[in-house]
Amino acid sequence: MALKHVATKLAKQLSGYALLKFDMEYAARVFGLAAECEDRTVEQVQADHPSADERMQALWAFEPILRRGGGVAQMDSDTRNTDEAIKCALFEAGVITYARCFVSSARTRLSKDIFRGSLAAAKELHRKVMDARNRHIAHSELKMERSIVGCQLVVDPMYGERPNLVAGVVVARRHVPPDQRLEELQAHCILILEQVIYPKFMEAGRSLREDLLRMPSAQIDALPDFASVPPSLEDLI
Repeated sequence: MALKHVATKLAKQLSGYALLKFDMEYAARVFGLAAECEDRTVEQVQADHPSADERMQALWAFEPILRRGGGVAQMDSDTRNTDEAIKCALFEAGVITYARCFVSSARTRLSKDIFRGSLAAAKELHRKVMDARNRHIAHSELKMERSIVGCQLVVDPMYGERPNLVAGVVVARRHVPPDQRLEELQAHCILILEQVIYPKFMEAGRSLREDLLRMPSAQIDALPDFASVPPSLEDLI
């Protein structure tokens, strides 16, 4: 017997909760994976950071370029190791995926009103995650990325003293909370799954099954055949 595509209101609701379930489970997973990534100690970070002398040597390596009309040099490079870069990526993926469950306008979504009763205590953490998404990761309103521009006067044989610019990154993006907070975020996602998404998913599934049991077989036979063509990233990238 051929599978049939059901597109009733209840079916769309069920599919919407299936997507919410998938996304919230993914958010919980990546927050947990981020907590497992090892951080370097303060001493290890300092040992890996360029010394003041090395930084000045890097700056003066640009001196001939600066003398010829002004160049821009990035004095600070990204000093994160592989685990730390992966940790940052996982944290941001978790925040974006979590927020999509609440802000998407194209499908079923969760409301902040779920944070009442047994979930009331989770409301503040939800607000913080959404703030991190809205004000830092997605839009950078908190000005947590900074760089400085310095001016140096150099003597040009033909034109005398001339200002030349040097730019350096002081605080780059990709901030990650402590492991304990990442574990709290993982538990927060699991709580929403258990208290909200799983029950609604099961309720929608039971209601849809009851509707289909009442539907005449001829009407079910008339439904289009079930088919799913996954979208391709080639359409985006």
